Amino acid sequence: MDFFSHLAWAYLLLFHGRPDLLAGLFFGVFPDLIFVGAALLMSINMFARSREISRQRLFPVVRRVYAVSHSLITVAVFGIITAIVTGGFYFPILGWLLHILLDIYTHKGSPVEPQFPLYPLTYPAIKGYIWWRNPYFLVVNWAAIIALYLLMNGPKLPIISWG
Repeated sequence: MDFFSHLAWAYLLLFHGRPDLLAGLFFGVFPDLIFVGAALLMSINMFARSREISRQRLFPVVRRVYAVSHSLITVAVFGIITAIVTGGFYFPILGWLLHILLDIYTHKGSPVEPQFPLYPLTYPAIKGYIWWRNPYFLVVNWAAIIALYLLMNGPKLPIISWG
């Protein structure tokens, strides 16, 4: 799913009106920040070494970073460590979990297909149901986001009393 959809769904489903909104939104896009950051760092490294930047050279490493950042096992380990350090459950981590659940089903035909939600385990491998760049999906996705936002934040209708 796209970056802004992840932000919107995290806001609407988990963090609307919460004091930890910014942390929740951060974790809602965290896996993609890691993935894109790794791709940029690898590209800069290759460029600095005057090596050809090619998808064949870049993709295997970045794919592994993607798999780790989009793994439910990674989220669980992070959550356990955070709970031990803070003494309780850290709610914003649910943004990360939501991100993974959305991506599992919206990456059909993408370069990172299949998804490995339990990486480093290779089972199950999930191929997804639709590619988030599909124009029909984009329209339905954003229509749903807007509709839910309006339901949650829209004008409050006055109660009509007949007497």
